[in-house]
Amino acid sequence: MASSETIYRVLRHEILSLELLPGQRIGEEILAERFGVSRTPVRMAISRLAAERLVTVAPRKGTFVAKIDFAYSRQLAFLRTAVEQRLLTELCQDCDPVWISRLEKNLDQQCELLAGDFQPMQFYRLDNQFHEIYFAAGQMAAVWKILQQFHVHYTRLRVMDTRISGCSRQFYDEHCRIVAMLRDGDADGVTSLIAWHLEGPLQRVRKFLDAQTVLQSTCQEMLHRNE
Repeated sequence: MASSETIYRVLRHEILSLELLPGQRIGEEILAERFGVSRTPVRMAISRLAAERLVTVAPRKGTFVAKIDFAYSRQLAFLRTAVEQRLLTELCQDCDPVWISRLEKNLDQQCELLAGDFQPMQFYRLDNQFHEIYFAAGQMAAVWKILQQFHVHYTRLRVMDTRISGCSRQFYDEHCRIVAMLRDGDADGVTSLIAWHLEGPLQRVRKFLDAQTVLQSTCQEMLHRNE
């Protein structure tokens, strides 16, 4: 029998990886049956997910996977960009071979993953670890943890971007350039690159969704004309 902790972790992973899609209904009764438990642990798990803004509970309607909040995600990307630009500038002044080698090892893992079949969430984990390494190098591990606590909408947006654009290889290439710039002490170059690296996904996903909306609207107009 699954505990509320297990249910929470499974659902959280499925939401972040987009196995459960934004706006999708997740019923307590169905979840209770799925995990072989009563509704009590399910409600406890849902309460935690709601506190993280990953689900919304509508009275008399049910529980739904929260839609991705673009305005909120943009603010998170803005905050993270500002922090990483400052951090990377400082690291350019003190390029320690020890943590550079850790970044390169992470890049090797990314390259190996890209050579085979993989899920977007698998690459995202390595992507996250890459950034975490240089936060630790700059003695900013606590800042990293704070950022991650509010990063759920941005995580889903990054996974969506990877699925839509298939740009994992692009992220890997940008990571390689970041390491090269850190090694060369190119503060101007790395601050410019990290801004695009972190904020680019919002622009790409927004452009894709806007295009889908226009396409749907155009199709509806064509159908009306043919009636």
